[in-house]
Amino acid sequence: TVALPLLHAFGVRAQAQAFPKRLVLFYNPNGSIPEAWSPAGADTQKEFALTPENLGEIHKPLAPFADRLLILGGIDLSVAELGPGGPHQRGIGSLYTGEQLQQGEFVDGCGKTAGWANGISVDQEVANVVSLDPAFGPTKFKSLELGVRATEADMQARISYAGPGLPLPPMNNPTDVWQRLFGEPLLIDPRKSVLDTVRAQFAALRSRVGAEDRGKLDQHLDFVKDLEIRVTGSAVAVNCTTPAKPDPTLEVSKADDMPRITTAQLDLLAHALACDLTRVASVQISTALNRILFPWIPRDPKAPMAYNWGMQEGHTLSHSADTDLGARAELVTHARWHAEQLAYFMNALNQFPEGSGTLLDNTLIVWGNEVSRGNTHSHVAMPLLVAGSLGGAIRTGRYVNFGPGMPHNRLLVSILNAMGIDTNAFGHPDFATGALSGLT
Repeated sequence: TVALPLLHAFGVRAQAQAFPKRLVLFYNPNGSIPEAWSPAGADTQKEFALTPENLGEIHKPLAPFADRLLILGGIDLSVAELGPGGPHQRGIGSLYTGEQLQQGEFVDGCGKTAGWANGISVDQEVANVVSLDPAFGPTKFKSLELGVRATEADMQARISYAGPGLPLPPMNNPTDVWQRLFGEPLLIDPRKSVLDTVRAQFAALRSRVGAEDRGKLDQHLDFVKDLEIRVTGSAVAVNCTTPAKPDPTLEVSKADDMPRITTAQLDLLAHALACDLTRVASVQISTALNRILFPWIPRDPKAPMAYNWGMQEGHTLSHSADTDLGARAELVTHARWHAEQLAYFMNALNQFPEGSGTLLDNTLIVWGNEVSRGNTHSHVAMPLLVAGSLGGAIRTGRYVNFGPGMPHNRLLVSILNAMGIDTNAFGHPDFATGALSGLT
C-alpha cells in the first residue's frame, strides 16, 4: 500500500525529466589568440547567430556543431586577480572553483608561490547532487577526472576540487581508466529489477482483491509500464556497451602518443556517460606548466620559412610576441587541434540516441583556459565556450558578449542553475552576484 504513491511520484518525476543531465569540463592551457578565437563580427556586435562560415579560425573544426555552440565574450576571470601565486596558478585554480588560492609552496614560473584553490569546483558541486538524482538512481562513480599529459603533482595540474584544498588528480592512462570503468561486469540496471519485482507483486495482489481495488492497481500499473518504457529507453539499457580496451603500449608521457591517448580517453568518457556510470567529468589536456611539444601537427604554410616550427614547448611558445608570425601560426594550429578533440567528443556523444535526440543533447560541455593570452597573462575577456543544450536549458547556436568586465563566477552560477541546482552564488563572495542573463 505504501509503495503505490511512491511509484506515482516517481512516474511523474520521470515524465518531467526523461534523461539525466550531464556536465563535462574541458581545459587546455596558456591562453589563446583572441582574433583567431572570436567569430567574425565579435568586435562590433554583442550577439548573433553562429554559422559554420562565421566561426573563428580556431573553431573551424566545430563547424558541424555550430548550432550546438555558445561562444561567450566579455567574461573576466576577476577572482584570479586576488590572492597569492602567479597568473597561471591563480588562473587555473580559480577557473572552475571561482575562488582564490590558499597560501602554499608551489612555485610559478615567475617565482611566486601559492597553494591549492580555496573552494570546491563547479563539477563537484554538481556531482554531489546529480550522482544521487532520485529520478534515475545513483551512479557508480560520482565523477570522473581524466587527463592527457597532466601528470605533474602541482597545483597548476589540477582543475577539479572536492573542497577547499582538496584537489582531485586526473587519470592519465586510458588502460587504467578502462579497468576502473569496465574491468568488472556491469550490473543489470537496478531500476529494471525493481520494476520487474513491482509488476510481479501487482499481479499476485490483483488476484486477491475486488473490482474497485483492481482498478486502482491497474491505474498504478500504467505508471509502472510508462516508467519501464523510459528506463528501457535510457542510456543504461540501450546505449551501454563495453568499449575495446585501449592499446596497452601507449605511454602517457610520450608526445607522439598524445593524439591516440586523447581519443581513447574521450571514447571511454562517452561510453561512461552512455552507460550512466557517471554524469559528471572533467578532461584536462596538459597543465598550466605545459612543458610539451606537438610533433604530430604539420607545419602551417603561413609560417615564415625561417621559423623553427615545433621546437618550443607549449608554455614558452605562448609567451611569443604578437609580431612573431611563425609562433602565432603554430599557436593557432595547437588551439585548432584542441577544437578538433572537442568536435571528436561531441560527435562521439551524438552517436548515442536518447529519445528524439542524442546523448549530446542532454550534456553540457564547458571549455576554458587559465589565461586569455599567454604573452600578457591577462585574465580579461577569457576564451570560454559552452557546447550542448542540456535538454534545452541552454540556448546554443550563438555568440554572446556579456562584457566588459563580467565576472566568470556568474557563468559558474549559470552552470549550476542549468544542472538543476537552485543557487544565486558560487565561489568568492565578491564576484558571486547571480547568474548570467540570456543563456536560456
